[in-house]
Amino acid sequence: MKNIVQIFIILSFLSCQNDRTVDPAKFKTIMIKSYGEVETLPDVANFHISLNCLDSSIKASKNCLVEKSNDLVKVLKSFGVAEEDILTTAVNLHRSYTYRNNTRVFEGYRSSTSVFVTVKNIENLDEIYTELLENRNLELGELSYSHSKIDSIKNEAYVNALENAGVLADKLLEKLPETEKEILKIGNVEISASLPQERNAEYQLEAVEEAQSANAASIAINKGTVKVKAILFVEYQILE
Repeated sequence: MKNIVQIFIILSFLSCQNDRTVDPAKFKTIMIKSYGEVETLPDVANFHISLNCLDSSIKASKNCLVEKSNDLVKVLKSFGVAEEDILTTAVNLHRSYTYRNNTRVFEGYRSSTSVFVTVKNIENLDEIYTELLENRNLELGELSYSHSKIDSIKNEAYVNALENAGVLADKLLEKLPETEKEILKIGNVEISASLPQERNAEYQLEAVEEAQSANAASIAINKGTVKVKAILFVEYQILE
């Protein structure tokens, strides 16, 4: 008798599960493409410095470049830039020519290198840049800004995108006969809509705030601020 009762309970449970199956004719979804953005002040700056020397002697040209590089490192360290934040690429050495009276003339051996600098104490950036700009032996370029906790900021941008998607979905439900929703899928790349067996109706809408790239997240620099933008594709099932 005890076994019969257990079987009856199991069958009843399976029956309840079958009752929850969504009728394909009533399966409706909303697909939303949502944007999230977090803007913050940068705390890291990056730039590169070009060094080069020209001399009639190969050895003299190389020695000149070594001296300039050593002097530069000393200056950067004096402003608190750590040695691991000063990256020097390989040295390039080649014959240099110039044209005079339509004739190519050998002018010496040119050696060059690029130094990539990361300034983690951004408050010193003005002084560092002023000091380096006054040095005619080097060229500065490609100043950009970032943040030391950029991964955390990206996560915030995704959360913001999800919140925006939920707000828009709620506004759409006010115009639809259905009243409830639940999330089916979330992705940072475009996802396809869910289908039970045959789809009877589906609402699709793209929430576009501005023209954006389809990348999951990207960083843009705007007047000394760091903007982290994220895109989410969220699919909701709308319920009666």
